[in-house]
Amino acid sequence: MKLLALLSGGIDSPVACYIMKRNADIDYFHISSGNSLNRILRIVRKLNSGDSPVRVCDEKENGKYGLYIIEHDRIMGYVKDFMVRNRISDGYACVYCKRAMLKCAEMLAERIGCDAVLTGDNLGQVASQTVQNLYAEEIFLKIPVIRPLIGYDKDEIVNIAKEAGTYEISIEKGDGCRFLPERPITKAKKEKISPFGNEFGKFLDEIRYVTGDLD
Repeated sequence: MKLLALLSGGIDSPVACYIMKRNADIDYFHISSGNSLNRILRIVRKLNSGDSPVRVCDEKENGKYGLYIIEHDRIMGYVKDFMVRNRISDGYACVYCKRAMLKCAEMLAERIGCDAVLTGDNLGQVASQTVQNLYAEEIFLKIPVIRPLIGYDKDEIVNIAKEAGTYEISIEKGDGCRFLPERPITKAKKEKISPFGNEFGKFLDEIRYVTGDLD
């Protein structure tokens, strides 16, 4: 089984990758903002038990891993415009942001031959991870979404992160999200969730591949 992991710089998604690496080959997809790429590179090195240098290139080279990136600002520019055009309140920004991330991941997974998307979602820990919002975020996806941490509590996840060697990296202070709404919706309504247009496919060509021998 080959998975494409949505990998953030937080604690949860690296742990999801660490757990699933026992049963699957994993490529990584990071939505980059600020200096987050540096942290992600270090997390990927830990997950792949290596510390070799990496570099951005145009095409994937031979190797046992893949790290793909796209700029968060580019995605959110589209999301905010889409929400305005469809008269969707700002409180849905987190839900639509996650929907856009998953849609990009679905398109990339199809291109590189992954069977499913892997996330670090844990039920109810943040606004985008309530049952209603998780449903809204994947309602138009055709690819399976695997959430191995869905029933874990935070202490369990932290303990596994320490075992994986990713915890100290994940807790470093990073840039906050400037798109975070004042009052995020926690119970998304189905009628407020609209499919993205065909123009969303343009983001597939903006995804870059980061390469290096991280094994």
